[in-house]
Amino acid sequence: MEEGYPERLLLRMLEIYSPSGQEREIGRFLAQEMERLGYRVRIDSVGNVEGRIGSGKPKFLLCGHMDTVEGFLEVKRRGKVLFGRGAVDAKSPLAALICAGKRYIEDGGKGEVVALAVVDEEGKSRGMRHYISNLNEGFDFAVFGEPSSTYGVTVGYKGRLVFTVTIRTSPGHASAPRFFENAVYIGADLVDELRKVDEEWEGGWDEPFKSPSLCVTLFRGGTQDNTVPGICEITADVRIPPGMSSKLLKDRIILLVDDFKKGREKAEISIEFKDENEPFEEDFESPLVRAFLEAIKEVGGREGKLLRKSGTSDVNDFVRVSGTHSVVYGPGNSKLDHTPIENVSVEEFHDSIEIIKSAMKRLDSLF
Repeated sequence: MEEGYPERLLLRMLEIYSPSGQEREIGRFLAQEMERLGYRVRIDSVGNVEGRIGSGKPKFLLCGHMDTVEGFLEVKRRGKVLFGRGAVDAKSPLAALICAGKRYIEDGGKGEVVALAVVDEEGKSRGMRHYISNLNEGFDFAVFGEPSSTYGVTVGYKGRLVFTVTIRTSPGHASAPRFFENAVYIGADLVDELRKVDEEWEGGWDEPFKSPSLCVTLFRGGTQDNTVPGICEITADVRIPPGMSSKLLKDRIILLVDDFKKGREKAEISIEFKDENEPFEEDFESPLVRAFLEAIKEVGGREGKLLRKSGTSDVNDFVRVSGTHSVVYGPGNSKLDHTPIENVSVEEFHDSIEIIKSAMKRLDSLF
C-alpha cells in the first residue's frame, strides 16, 4: 500500500455525502478501492460492502459503517487535521480498518480478514441486522469502527429499548374542555411517571454505566387548535447496562403503563416496543483487549484506556448473535460526533492503522 494512500482514501470518503439511506455512491467507491487493494469484494442486497483478503485462521471481522447523520460539511484540511461529515463518526475508523487489514496481510499476517462496510448504522441498523440474519460462519475476533480516540479501546456499550405509548380519547370542541378527556393532559401525567422511573434508576447506582436510563424523546398530541385532543403519542428511549436484559426493563415499563391505566378507563392506552438491543461488554482480560492495549503502548507510547459508553452500536447485535470476542476502536473524539465541527487528527488516524495491525499480529501468534 502506498504511503499516502490511507489519507487519500479518507478524503474521498469524506467528499462523498452518505447520510443513512444514501450510501450507494460510497458503497460503489469502497468496493472499487477494496478490489484495488486485493480484497475479494461483493455487495449484498441491502448495500453492505464485504471484502475478503487472506485465508485460514484466525478469521478477523473488521466492521465499520458508511452512513452518517444528515448535514454535509465542507471537506478541508487545516494543518494536521481533516474536517468533514464522518471524520469522526465513523469514516476515519472505517478507512483505518480497511487499510489495517491490507497492511496486516502485506506484512505476513496469518488467516483471513473480512472488511465489512455496512449501511444504516445511524438509522435502524438495517445493514448489520441483514448481515447477521444471513451469518453462516464464525469469527475468532471482531473490531468495530467507532471513535475511541486512537489511544483508547471501547469494551462496553449499553443496550437500547425504544417504546411508544399511544393515548386515545373522544375529541370534542375546545370551548367546552370540561366535558372531554384530554389525551394530551393524560400524556403529560404519563411523562411525570416516566420521569420518576428515570430518577429512581439514576439514584440507585454508583456508576452511570451501571444504571439504566429513560428519556422521553418525542411527544405528539392533538390534531387541531380548536379541538380537545383525542390522541397523544409519547416515545421514550431506555438504555440498558450490562447485567440487565431488555426483557427485564420491558417488563418494568409494561407494569408501569398497566398501573397508569387504572382509573383512566375512558382512555384507550396502548404500548408498542419499536426497537431493542442487548447490552455489550467484552471481558477486560480477553486476548483481544490485551492485544489492543499492548499495541497502543507500542505505537502510541502511552497506556491505553478502556472505555465504556452509554450509547449503542452495531456491535451489540453482532455479539448477541455470534458470541465473538469484540472491541470497538477507531480514531476521533466522540464528543465531536454529529457536530458541525467533526474533525480528526491525521497523525492519530495513521497511528490507529498501525495499532489495529499490531493488535492483529499479536493475536495471530495464538494460532
